[in-house]
Amino acid sequence: MLGCAGMADIFRSLQQRLGVPLIDNVAAAVKPAEALARLGLGTSKRDDDAAPLRKAYAGLPAPYSPK
Repeated sequence: MLGCAGMADIFRSLQQRLGVPLIDNVAAAVKPAEALARLGLGTSKRDDDAAPLRKAYAGLPAPYSPK
């Protein structure tokens, strides 16, 4: 798996030179987005995300816990 989009230009030549299959991160990220767009799906318009559950802080972070 290539580490960044900057390697997209050398993907094919690197795969041939190494002789192993590689995953192009740019293509791997774009394909699911294309599928969602093709299906006419987008972000939810129903409601915001749920607020995180409260938790008890102990030790060093305790004085900084939300009130």
